[in-house]
Amino acid sequence: MQALSIIQRYIRQQKGPKTVISHILRSGALFLGTATLLAAPAHARIQSALQSDTPLVQPLLTQTAPTIAGSLANGIYLFGEQPLPDQLQTAYMIFEARAGQVVGAFYSPHSSFDCFRGDVQNTQLSLVITETYSQEEHAYVMNLEDTAIAGPGANQFAIEGFHQLDAVSDNDLRMLDTCQANYSQTI
Repeated sequence: MQALSIIQRYIRQQKGPKTVISHILRSGALFLGTATLLAAPAHARIQSALQSDTPLVQPLLTQTAPTIAGSLANGIYLFGEQPLPDQLQTAYMIFEARAGQVVGAFYSPHSSFDCFRGDVQNTQLSLVITETYSQEEHAYVMNLEDTAIAGPGANQFAIEGFHQLDAVSDNDLRMLDTCQANYSQTI
């Protein structure tokens, strides 16, 4: 609104609307001339490409969807919201990965756990979580991050909001075994 009132005031201060229109026309002609000069080399390239069957648009970089499935090696993984195991009021996830497929459990210490199954899709862990008591299933997606590490291991993945832990307990393995048995018919 304020810009409109400034423009209206400017028009009234000038000798009349004709002066404003002539300024606009001169500016438009200047922009049109500049655009024509800049477009001439592009027009020549387009004509050349059409005659030689060369693609008109060439990507600056080859873009493919990033994938983490290759860095998710077969094995058992433990992640927690805290970098320490067995902390009260903290969510953990234990799972086993095999050929990009995962089966595991979400749990909090001294509480129930829910089983999940899923797979790695590009940069996400796509899961179906089965609630322990109701047996209802819910889809859930977790973002994965590819983290470079030095040495022969090349890359490692991380789950957004979680820390990878090394100390897998007997209780973690018990929950994992229960969930694997639960999904043995579906995977």
